[in-house]
Amino acid sequence: MTRFRLEFVDDGSVIDVDADDFDDDGEWIALYNYVPPGGDPLSPGTSKEVLASFERASLAGPPRPIG
Repeated sequence: MTRFRLEFVDDGSVIDVDADDFDDDGEWIALYNYVPPGGDPLSPGTSKEVLASFERASLAGPPRPIG
C-alpha cells in the first residue's frame, strides 16, 4: 500500500490517502485498493475497491506517492 498526497486548487488544502493505486480518466481520479488485499492486479479474481474519487479539475495535479 502506498500513501498518496492530493492537493486541492480551491483552497490549497492537502490530504493523504493510503491506497494501492489510482486511476485518472482525465475527468475523475479514483484511489483504490485491490480485493483481496495484496491481490495480483492482473488476476481475474482480483477487483478494485474505490476508496475515494475526485474531479480532476479540483486537484492541483495527480496524486503524488509520498514516503
